[in-house]
Amino acid sequence: MRIAITGSIGSGKSEAGKILKEFGYTVIDTDELAHRTLARGSDVFTSIVHEYGNNAIGVDGNLDRRFLADLIFTDPQEKKKIEGWMHPVIWRMVDEECEKHRQEDLVFVEVPLLYETGSQTRFDRSILILTTQKTAIERLMRHRKISQAEAKRRWKSQMDPKLKATFADEVIRNDKSLEELKQNLHKVVEKLKKSK
Repeated sequence: MRIAITGSIGSGKSEAGKILKEFGYTVIDTDELAHRTLARGSDVFTSIVHEYGNNAIGVDGNLDRRFLADLIFTDPQEKKKIEGWMHPVIWRMVDEECEKHRQEDLVFVEVPLLYETGSQTRFDRSILILTTQKTAIERLMRHRKISQAEAKRRWKSQMDPKLKATFADEVIRNDKSLEELKQNLHKVVEKLKKSK
């Protein structure tokens, strides 16, 4: 069974993925795959450099991730264009990874923009990791070393979490301790195993 783990930026979906790995499950991280699609010399790298020129290249010769983040989080048209180059490649990679693990009962895939891209149909079930805006902004500022204004801008650029919750098969709150997140994930995994 393919299960998507999603949530707004700063919700803790990556932490949920780490916990699921600790439980012994395969977890495919689409953010990690996205980084691979941006590697120097890739088709996506070439498309971005062709479109944006040297502004898109950092001092190390790789794509300037801050430049890309600024485009994605401030300009919906540019975001759509960049995602149009990246998403088909990422989904091909997800399919390949899932195929490698098809013998496993449950395979989890971390997908930040699951509902925004209409990708929930690619999965048997979806789990939404949900937190408050305040908590998410604090996490973003702490982990990504960005300003409060930037964290709020990124939060607001995504779909309302309440709307996401209407699409999710399972919703897990992540406002308290890591131990509570672990316990809630365990309950959901047990429920998923029984529903197979």
